[in-house]
Amino acid sequence: LTQELLVQPAMAAMEGVEDLEPTPEGAARTWTWSVFAGAWATMMVNAGTFSSGAAVLSLGLSVPETLFAQSIGTVLLVIGLTLNAAAGVKYGIPFPVFARSSFGSAGAHFCTLSRGAVAIMWLSFQSWQGALGIYTSLENLLGSSSLEGWGHLGKHLNVSKLLIFILYLAVHALLIHLGPSKLKKCIYLVLPVVILGILGIAIWAAFLASFQEALEAAEERPPMSIGSKTVAFMAAVNSSIGTWSTLLLNVCDLSRFSPTQKDQVLGQSFGIPVPFVLTLFIGMWLAGATTVAYGKAVWQIPECFAYWHPVVSVVAAILLALSSLLVNVLANIISPINDLMNLAPKTFTYRGCGYVVLILSLLVCPWWTFSGKVSFVLNFLTGYAMITGAIAGVFLADYWILKKGCLDLNELYSSTGVNWKALLSVFLGAAPCMPGFINALLVHGEENLVSPFWAHLYSGGSCLFSLGASGIAYLILSSFFESKKSLKETDFTSETAI
Repeated sequence: LTQELLVQPAMAAMEGVEDLEPTPEGAARTWTWSVFAGAWATMMVNAGTFSSGAAVLSLGLSVPETLFAQSIGTVLLVIGLTLNAAAGVKYGIPFPVFARSSFGSAGAHFCTLSRGAVAIMWLSFQSWQGALGIYTSLENLLGSSSLEGWGHLGKHLNVSKLLIFILYLAVHALLIHLGPSKLKKCIYLVLPVVILGILGIAIWAAFLASFQEALEAAEERPPMSIGSKTVAFMAAVNSSIGTWSTLLLNVCDLSRFSPTQKDQVLGQSFGIPVPFVLTLFIGMWLAGATTVAYGKAVWQIPECFAYWHPVVSVVAAILLALSSLLVNVLANIISPINDLMNLAPKTFTYRGCGYVVLILSLLVCPWWTFSGKVSFVLNFLTGYAMITGAIAGVFLADYWILKKGCLDLNELYSSTGVNWKALLSVFLGAAPCMPGFINALLVHGEENLVSPFWAHLYSGGSCLFSLGASGIAYLILSSFFESKKSLKETDFTSETAI
């Protein structure tokens, strides 16, 4: 009987994390530093990080310069993440509720819906890449005629690809149904697979060519025209931050499961820099090694499958799909679920919103949306880091400088309208980067539509600049237009939640 009385509150607590109310301390706070580190390591060791060295090396940087620049970027990213994660640990609140503290209950919808829309686009892209990896490996095993014989649905799509994509999304649905409390076990299961996979690729690269030959070959790519080496270096720093700027906003969705601040700080400090830089380096190493061995650089993990035994490639594709699955859940599903629930917290449920997110990712039609060699949509999603950076700047300035780390939970779960100062600050922070952003969307050659200053401001520091500019703008506006009510810590009860 005593054991039952202890288990029942624990189960209730685990169920309680599936809404927008504060996560209670105790049984629901299971994300110790090792879980946090494992989650981030799993997200860092992914196909996107593996191939991102190609873009940076093409700017004219050497391998050591690239690694140094991106190491600086990851350190800055960890600092921003730990600062924005603090409120999640202290109050147990998810991202939509944290956004209310600086933007107001209505203004927070701008943060949540825009972040959620970007997450759904990335979810669609990553899921499509995972499905393509499985399709490529099956094509290598069975032959293209066996898969294409089912019929074509368009230039970039056949029935087999669509079925694999839908089945892959269905596996995502299973994880959503299990709920966030089961993610801890998934992290511990997938992380060893990810580590073994990336080490296996490194061993293969070592067999293809000598270490020195591989690095020299990796740097032989013709550089792009981006300006001075300083601009290229800053672009490398900015890219490592901008890629994860969306999680810079909603890291509270994860940190609310952490029992102490020490857990989230240590977990992110260990789980981000080393796995990120190591994966980046192995990607550049393999590109150089394949250039030496085959005369062609392999930058994408699925491209490796064509050089492996068909059975090995199928196993590798399944393992890659499992890794991408967990990354999707942590980075691209939890956030839009909470963002949708924030529209009607008393009506919408965690699982219901999760299934809607998957349907929306299917409706994105990634086989068409991301089909271009230089995709307009991918450029847009990458450039959106200037908006997420600006929002993060307001978060940091409001929570740490104006509110000094103290929030009024009763106010957060009440109707507080729109904080126009926060929205204006986001606009002021992102506006200087807009000319360069538009230029990047429209220009694919070497001649820019804007002056080098605006182009370099965007490419060399859109996320960092907008973060700093919006934070300063928010502090200045707040000093001239003070809020009538000063916030202080208060007690919270579930009856006040909306």
